[in-house]
Amino acid sequence: MILRSITKHVRDQNWFAVGIDFLIVIVGVFIGIQVANWNEARLEAREEVLLVERIRADFERIEEDAERSLAYHRERAADLEVLVRSLRRGSLTVEDRLAVERALFLGPAFQTSADNSGTFRELLSSGRANLLRDKVLLNELVAYEDFLERFDVALAYFMDMASGVQQAFTSRFEYDIEASFFDNDLQLKLEQPAISSFDFDAMVADAAFHNAAEQLVFVHSLFSLWRLRISDRVERIQQMLGEASR
Repeated sequence: MILRSITKHVRDQNWFAVGIDFLIVIVGVFIGIQVANWNEARLEAREEVLLVERIRADFERIEEDAERSLAYHRERAADLEVLVRSLRRGSLTVEDRLAVERALFLGPAFQTSADNSGTFRELLSSGRANLLRDKVLLNELVAYEDFLERFDVALAYFMDMASGVQQAFTSRFEYDIEASFFDNDLQLKLEQPAISSFDFDAMVADAAFHNAAEQLVFVHSLFSLWRLRISDRVERIQQMLGEASR
């Protein structure tokens, strides 16, 4: 209809009316673009809210896993320290026996965790990370992903160190293969380590076993520091996510 009006006004050489018609067209196009942009911004804002909630749920799970793994490795380091002190002393007290058995049971074992946010990695891979308008939060999440890459390298290094002494460490005891390693909740039975027998005097006399136990103390202690750094980063991101969702 506006095209017929313009055509008529041109034919009549009513240039003022032609100008008005063009102005109406331009204003209409501008309003249409603005409405489209507003709708797009509204949809992106709604999607951002949903994404923040999903990422926050991811980090709640990450926090639980990270704390569980950190506690596990701190406990392994503590038990192994009891073992090393007993070896250096040359005697095993009744009070230390359970800790020593736990050290033997789980000394070379790691407890890994799922530390990444699947939601944020999906955003990165799809090139849609800029949907997060809080650039401080976005930069923190990117930095966290970079840190996880370095952590993976450290994890491989620590696991290699542990496996390198595993033979020397496990040669002085036997697992009780008839025992149940887990309780009904599939948790390790740390109050009943599945160790059938060990020759403590032979351990005391074995320099390779001493070295293996001491190296495992180092591995679990240093790995705990890495896990603590992850926990600190996760806590900081959770605070930022809480602020972003308000």
